[in-house]
Amino acid sequence: MVLTKEYTTSPPTFKHLTPYERGKICALLKEGFSPTQIAKKLGRHRSTIYREIKRGTTTQLRTDLTTY
Repeated sequence: MVLTKEYTTSPPTFKHLTPYERGKICALLKEGFSPTQIAKKLGRHRSTIYREIKRGTTTQLRTDLTTY
């Protein structure tokens, strides 16, 4: 009897965004580019850009409970 390992899943193929890419996203947003245009410029999927924008956007409360 021969035992063999058969792996049915492939290793993940994603790459993290670099600090340079994060800065580029911020700069392009300030210039008025859409997330889809930014994704094309950086060679990333547009959902990656949308997630990064959402991740970097926060709503904070002041002491008088107003948001900023």
